[in-house]
Amino acid sequence: MPDHEPVGADAPRPLPPPPRRSHRSLWIAVLTAVALLSVWFYVVGTPSYSLYRFASALQARDPARALIYVDVDRVAEAAADVLVADAFARQRPPRNVFEAMGQGIARSTAQQSVKFQVAARVRAEVERMVETAGQGSAMPVGLLAVLKGADIVRQGDEVWVTYTDPSQGVTRFKMSRQPDRSWKITAFDKDWVRRQARQPPPR
Repeated sequence: MPDHEPVGADAPRPLPPPPRRSHRSLWIAVLTAVALLSVWFYVVGTPSYSLYRFASALQARDPARALIYVDVDRVAEAAADVLVADAFARQRPPRNVFEAMGQGIARSTAQQSVKFQVAARVRAEVERMVETAGQGSAMPVGLLAVLKGADIVRQGDEVWVTYTDPSQGVTRFKMSRQPDRSWKITAFDKDWVRRQARQPPPR
């Protein structure tokens, strides 16, 4: 055997260095992931996403989840304001301070009674919507079919949603932003409230 290292053409060539990972590809992947997370963070904080989740709860026949997106107390209070104001507007003005005090007490009592009734009706409506998977409800949330066609006008932390339902006509309701960035239905258009007051409650 030769007692010396081969030289020249007979010498073994050194192994090539292992391929280095491209820093550029890594940064592109990181930036893409950050961009996707940013878009998702924005989307879940939009009124449209909350409407989608509400509609999904109806389709899943989950009333508890659907009610997460309805502030029943605020809806009831806003509706009671409209109905009680309409009722007292038909009465003659008080002729003295005692009649004014009496009307004030009566109005406060009526406000609480109507609010309680409206809250019960809202919950009953949601239950009925769930039973029919969002079809044929008196509530203006036939969003399963009209979600994409809804007109959303934002005013700070509130939005007004308007759409035309084939059976209900033009419907308008307000949504308000919550601390967790979700949105809840908090009031309905006054004309819609008056229309629903003339209809029999759900059975």
